[in-house]
Amino acid sequence: MVTSMTGFGRGTTSDPAGEVTIEIQSVNNRFLDVTLRGGREVSLVEGRMREILREKLERGKVTVTLALQNAGEGEPLADTGRARAYLDALRQLQAELDLGGEVDIGLLAGFRDIIGAHPGEESEEELWTRVEPAFIAALDRLIEMRAREGKALAEDLALRFDRLAAALDDVEARAPDRAAQYAERLRARIADLLQGQGPDEERLFHEVALYADRIDISEECTRLRSHLDQARAIMTGPGAAGRQLNFLLQEIHREVNTLGSKANDQDISHRVVGMKEELECIREQVQNIE
Repeated sequence: MVTSMTGFGRGTTSDPAGEVTIEIQSVNNRFLDVTLRGGREVSLVEGRMREILREKLERGKVTVTLALQNAGEGEPLADTGRARAYLDALRQLQAELDLGGEVDIGLLAGFRDIIGAHPGEESEEELWTRVEPAFIAALDRLIEMRAREGKALAEDLALRFDRLAAALDDVEARAPDRAAQYAERLRARIADLLQGQGPDEERLFHEVALYADRIDISEECTRLRSHLDQARAIMTGPGAAGRQLNFLLQEIHREVNTLGSKANDQDISHRVVGMKEELECIREQVQNIE
């Protein structure tokens, strides 16, 4: 099945504890590479997120961003214990370094972690209960987008594989005429060299037979057609198609190169150039497939 590695999904949920927003985006990558952002909260639920992502995705560079807006944020709260620790540390410095001045509220208020919004600490299970719905919603939207992109890729690839198959039909139709044309050219050349006398037909037949064997492309055409059929089967099969198609394209390219080297025919060489152009476009598209 063809699925794109490019996509984006966003999920948002809210409850009395606050609002959770998760964004997941993915781009091309040889393997599954996951990056999670969002501060301390992410570290609590990172393992669960990674496990689900491994189950749902096979490849891609995936970035997950978690944003929490807790209820009560913005209401200033004083951390008395932290303030007392700062006060003791400052007085100790003052005594040891023989410093003047007073340690007052103005000085302590300068430490941002003493006065601010300090929501209650959540356990891993409590946080996951809030985060999971938004995470699943974002992941579902990501998967939907990757599937839509994959459908478009599949349609484009199917057309390009059809063009390769049509070019192969032309090559196979042209191939049998080459030996006969070579025999005619060789006979005419020998007759010209012998001033009109006919060539030794037995030697001529032997030379043409050797030439026909050197330029025979029937095996290459058979393998190439088999590869094209296999590519279509991979695209419509149940598994991830990217790695399989990437490997198969190497085999297809090898057969097309051999056709070009054995062509010895202008029309076939022209078809081979067109096939290589299609293969380059296919190769670029396959890099986007999971």
